[in-house]
Amino acid sequence: MKAKYLVVIDEARIQETCNAYFKWKDLNTYVKSLVSRGINIPDAISEPMGCYCLGLLWNKKSGGDAYSKDGKKIEFKATSNYNYDLSSFGPKCDFDDLVFLRFNLDTNMLYVYDIKVNSIDIRNFQLSKNETFYEYQQKGKRPHFSIIKSIIDAKGLEPTVVFNIRLGKIEKKSC
Repeated sequence: MKAKYLVVIDEARIQETCNAYFKWKDLNTYVKSLVSRGINIPDAISEPMGCYCLGLLWNKKSGGDAYSKDGKKIEFKATSNYNYDLSSFGPKCDFDDLVFLRFNLDTNMLYVYDIKVNSIDIRNFQLSKNETFYEYQQKGKRPHFSIIKSIIDAKGLEPTVVFNIRLGKIEKKSC
């Protein structure tokens, strides 16, 4: 863990990030008026929001999206389509905890799910009738699946944190 690349997301940084979100949202709306597919939400917006909500340190370099204060490597996955995601993982991804960031663009709310799954646990996840997550990785493929459908809905998970992007503040936090 390289401490000089880890950033605390304080009040000033979260306000800048929320402002950037609305600029991205305006551009995304414009692009979607021209073509059917919008622009993915940049990790420079989603990751700081996730860090702020969970009290994590944002990693601005490679080797994990964020770190907990006790050194756990955090992997973020995000979707700007509240009802659907297709999350992709690298063939060699390694993390101690998976956090899912679910944006609702209609209400400007972020729902943060601490999935509490690491890269070892997820290896046994069945991606198809014949192959697991790990078997995809062993072939050098990028495993991909819907975290909403396969984990959040399947396990009936509730958000760990609900963040109001317009106000730049946490609305609800579970213990």
